[in-house]
Amino acid sequence: MSLLIKNAKIQEKNNFFIKNVFCKKGKIASITNPDNTKFNADKTIDAKGKLLLPGGIDCHVHFREPGMEKKGNWKSESRAAAAGGITSVIDMPNTIPSTTTVQTLKEKRKTAEKNSLINFGFHFGAEKRKLAEINKVKNIASIKVFMGSSTGNLLVEEEKILEEIFRTGKQKNILIVLHAEEEKIIKKNSKKAREKNWNNVKYHNKIRSEKAESEAIKKALKIQKKVGNRIHFLHVSTKKGMQEIIKAKKRTKQVSCEVCPHHLFLNEKDLNRLGNFGKMNPPLRTKKDNEFLMNALKKGLIDFIATDHAPHTKKEKQKNYFDAPSGVTGIETVYSLLLNEAAKGKIKLSKVIEVLCEKPAEVYGIKNKGKIKEGFDADLVLVDLNKSFTVKNSDIHSKCKWTPFNGRKLKGKIEATIINGNIVYNKGKINSKIKGKEVKFEKKK
Repeated sequence: MSLLIKNAKIQEKNNFFIKNVFCKKGKIASITNPDNTKFNADKTIDAKGKLLLPGGIDCHVHFREPGMEKKGNWKSESRAAAAGGITSVIDMPNTIPSTTTVQTLKEKRKTAEKNSLINFGFHFGAEKRKLAEINKVKNIASIKVFMGSSTGNLLVEEEKILEEIFRTGKQKNILIVLHAEEEKIIKKNSKKAREKNWNNVKYHNKIRSEKAESEAIKKALKIQKKVGNRIHFLHVSTKKGMQEIIKAKKRTKQVSCEVCPHHLFLNEKDLNRLGNFGKMNPPLRTKKDNEFLMNALKKGLIDFIATDHAPHTKKEKQKNYFDAPSGVTGIETVYSLLLNEAAKGKIKLSKVIEVLCEKPAEVYGIKNKGKIKEGFDADLVLVDLNKSFTVKNSDIHSKCKWTPFNGRKLKGKIEATIINGNIVYNKGKINSKIKGKEVKFEKKK
């Protein structure tokens, strides 16, 4: 079906203008002035001057399928994404089984094609005994490396193997993305925690310490400098770790990084309220870390925002600290959290578009995404920037039905989400008949 969104405020050259956007065959076919009435669309939305933004791209999600469907699946988590204005995601490989072979990737593709309401892509896992599989896969976003242990069994900490993976990435022109925490430091601190019975989430920041992050980042940068490949640091959480990346960015354009909303808007003081619902890897840090990371984001030193959306059931989170899993939801709230900052004048709206839409597409080479531009895919979000609302667990579409931002008042409500020219979410209602498509990754020249 064709779709006309009229009287919408869109960004053009860092300014915002009222325009009509005509979508046909899943693409943005034409952008015209509001007095242009030549288009006869199958469906029309009158935006009435509200913001029309590019669909958000979340390049770091754990949709849990296959193997952990009790926590989430492609149906439930893609619904959450659509409700939050996220139109494309890249799923991580630490499922059960892990996405580390051609066959497991093929099976995951089939599941996503059948069940995802939004567009999707995949990271491919680096597993020590299966590195040869990397040479066989096509259309993947990256090779994912866990330098520190987390959900799953994909730990790679040995420098020799890391160098081998980095060299494969360079040869194949594939981005290497890194969960950068030093396993030796985590193990040492974990042993100490058990001995002293630090069975409380307030110690998570001591176990998976600032040093664990910064030392892993330094290790990866040393290997990158030797090999000369492209690397991307996931969920940077500390000032010290970010400073190492900033130094590297001055010598090369081959290094990029992301930050998560929880590392911008939450810190260790929130653990008094959240308990294990604030446990994630890497941990919540200090307010000073929040402030440093936000300033780095505004300055363009952090490339983009990704959520590390990782649902766990409430029952799992209510276990004692040592046994509770790490991970929080984020896909349904990230756009509104940033819009709230824009509404308050704390960040430019153009920066929100850059870090949630344009830069993710640029870093990963996602074709025809991230901009409202003729010829690009019609992935769009209609926003009422003046509308306030309170985030509630009961409204969350993720299967786990909770968010660390429960109770937070925000300004900037997602009204509608359009994927490939189809209205998937509209004022609280979801059209589950719509299916997303696999995104195409173009290799950097």
